[in-house]
Amino acid sequence: MSKRRRISIHFANHPYISSNSCEPSSNRSVIGFGGVVGVESPLDKGYDLKWLCENNKLVRVVELSNMDICCLIPKEIENLDLLRYLSISSGARHVIPADSICNLWNLETLDMRNSKIECLPKGIWKLQKLRHFYLDGPTSLPITDNEVALPNLQVLTGIALNHNTESLLAKARFPNLRKLGLYSSREVESGLLSSIHPLRHLQTLKICKYLNLSNPSFFQLILTKITLLDVLVVSVSIWTVLGSLTNLRILKVVGCANVKLDCNESSFCQLEVFKMVKVTDMIWNMKKGAMPRLQHLVIERCNFFVIPLDELCCLSAMRDLEVLHPDPKLADMLQQLQMRDGCKLQVNPPLESRPIPNN
Repeated sequence: MSKRRRISIHFANHPYISSNSCEPSSNRSVIGFGGVVGVESPLDKGYDLKWLCENNKLVRVVELSNMDICCLIPKEIENLDLLRYLSISSGARHVIPADSICNLWNLETLDMRNSKIECLPKGIWKLQKLRHFYLDGPTSLPITDNEVALPNLQVLTGIALNHNTESLLAKARFPNLRKLGLYSSREVESGLLSSIHPLRHLQTLKICKYLNLSNPSFFQLILTKITLLDVLVVSVSIWTVLGSLTNLRILKVVGCANVKLDCNESSFCQLEVFKMVKVTDMIWNMKKGAMPRLQHLVIERCNFFVIPLDELCCLSAMRDLEVLHPDPKLADMLQQLQMRDGCKLQVNPPLESRPIPNN
């Protein structure tokens, strides 16, 4: 046992953990799973987490995202100074001592999705080796007056979009960011997203709730993937900007309504994958020459007033048309659709066979 490097812990095994609490461990990875920690159980004092912090000083990976932690995480977690990867979640507030986590100097990946965090502590700027930071959001960045930055950060998600966020992005506090997720609880003022212009390496952008894309500087980004999630208003101007991004390869639109998409001959010239999920009351018109490189189209639980199925299937690059849970109107259109050679139609659940008319 002295040579083991990985241990997996089920929450029900706390007697084993407590009985071995004095044994130092050479574990490099600790994975917890299988229940709720701290709800009317002997674990409400955090015995297993205390054992983790006191007896696994060499650990580099801690994966606790499969445990709903309700007890307070010990401050001693900062003793895991070799830790590179930490994934932890809690639906309860004030469970995760963010200040202690900020003292994990060698941390490179911090995953705190499924956790309630309204604002990050100022100590987050001490994590100079941090490369991947995952939050569900909306979570606010800490206000700071100095020139601190996270130069190695490449992924940042779940961040509340406000004027402090705008200022930090505009000042290039995250100069090497490649993936960014923004969450807005109000309509973004015109020009606010121009603050991401200094992010020269940004490739993937996810925006939730509100969006306004009218600033010309947005065209200069090298974005290759964009996701719009629950955006309340997807205006014509937004589609115009998105269609003009010359590097855009993947576009996902989830949970939007009353969408009107007019594609002209120069729209989405490099788009290869277009996925729509729960998009309702959509009008989609497409002129010849639009989306010339589109290869994969996914339509899931959507309904349309107008959709150019025939034009889409005639695109020379189109290889896969995938439709999941179509409404009756779309299902009827799909049954009558003539697919060209080289373009595959997948429908789930499968379409019912149409009755053969009697002569």
